[in-house]
Amino acid sequence: MNTKTKPKSPQASKPLPDPSLAAHEATPQTEEAQTPQSLLTRPLGLEGWSHLEAVVLAALASGDPLLLIGRHGTAKSFLLERLAESLGLVFRFYNASLVNYDDLVGIPVPDETQTSLRYISTPSSIWDAEVVFIDEISRARPELQNKLFPIIHERRVQGILLEKLRYRWAAMNPPPDEEADDAPAYHGAEPLDPALADRFAFLIEVPGWDTLTDEARKAVLIDQFRGRHEFPVPVSDLVAKTRRILEVLQQSPPEKLAEYLIALAPLAGKAGHELSTRRITTLLRSILAIQAARTVLAELSAQPRPGWEDAAWLAFRHGLPGIAHGVKTNHAALLAAHRQAWNLCGLNATDPWRQILSVQDPIDRLALAARLGSAIDAVDLAGLLTSAFAAQPDKTRRRALGLVAYLALRDHHALPAIAVETLATEARDALQPGSRNLQTYGPALNACRKAASVCAELGNSTRDKHCRNLIQSLLPDNLCGIEPSEVRNNFNTLWKKFALE
Repeated sequence: MNTKTKPKSPQASKPLPDPSLAAHEATPQTEEAQTPQSLLTRPLGLEGWSHLEAVVLAALASGDPLLLIGRHGTAKSFLLERLAESLGLVFRFYNASLVNYDDLVGIPVPDETQTSLRYISTPSSIWDAEVVFIDEISRARPELQNKLFPIIHERRVQGILLEKLRYRWAAMNPPPDEEADDAPAYHGAEPLDPALADRFAFLIEVPGWDTLTDEARKAVLIDQFRGRHEFPVPVSDLVAKTRRILEVLQQSPPEKLAEYLIALAPLAGKAGHELSTRRITTLLRSILAIQAARTVLAELSAQPRPGWEDAAWLAFRHGLPGIAHGVKTNHAALLAAHRQAWNLCGLNATDPWRQILSVQDPIDRLALAARLGSAIDAVDLAGLLTSAFAAQPDKTRRRALGLVAYLALRDHHALPAIAVETLATEARDALQPGSRNLQTYGPALNACRKAASVCAELGNSTRDKHCRNLIQSLLPDNLCGIEPSEVRNNFNTLWKKFALE
């Protein structure tokens, strides 16, 4: 147990900056980009955390539960203990792999009436705690996890409200990953129960040594000899300023954020992270809290007023319960889902782009745009075309797409030259009909025989003639290990998507 003396009242703060939605809207950068001066982590000797400071400060201002996920030795406990100390709060630390429930609540004894229990407090009991930090939470026995659940979710023990408790923090090692050969094996650590993980508003994957730059690694090594560091700005001041802005934002949250979350939910599911109703409502609170935190940090760093899209991205990226119970995370897929949802929420219901952006697959988007015809600007159509080609994993699929897209768009005379050139490059060989006399042997001969067999099954329809030309254009070396029958099936699927029949 650590009991700290509360700090003196902070001095008068500067006027609060305007947190309105009209602030500059920037496309989200990498998380390290646009990071204000470090006020919470680098002053403590922690490197690689600066881009997470707005999320940490948002958790402090909102009071919503915070979970840090990272390998051993990444300073998770150190940061949380220093934050609690700086705030002057009564702090309780529990190691979930070692603690018993009686350690939390004290010794239960019958009350004077012999009809209920009261608890005799011990130095480690939770009743007077203002901060509870549960380390190694993924190592807790299932029955203890169930008893920790109401503490994290509703600040209650045995149905009794913990009136003094302000913060509920936890930390864990990454859940087991059987597919990652180089990941450390944390024996005894299990994926966190999904329902328990969903009660944490903020789930931060903290940086490790392997994610640091060489310059940051040097700073970490040298810093160990510099003694204790203090925060340049009292944490209590940062929290108070952030909380005041958050209260303003909560009174009238931007309607666009609700539209964003409605659009985000199905896209997040396709990216592997199903969002519960609780999670979606939590994300709105988190966006507001992170925007308030970013506003304060930017003001103190003399940086431009932050835009809302970055706040939405940070809340989404660091608000996914799945990372605590083993759901695979594809950063690129999450960022694509976020950007698609953000672009969607600003469009009128009748805008054709709303229909296009609701489709996630780049080929399906291009096919839809081709069917919409003149409703889509030629430059925008060219962008969709480029994205669709970039998503194809090999030359075989690019050529099939090029042929079908050319046939679908050849009457679209306003296409920019770069789009026409792309189509011509990909479709040229498949648009040259005629038989080919190939002298091959080994695997190439086998591929030619299979191709001849598939071509013999094709008829004389326009589709089949183009399909035959496509397969022949790929011989002898460009099938990329794909069976000719698969090329035919892929071509037929594309033909239907682009409504060429």
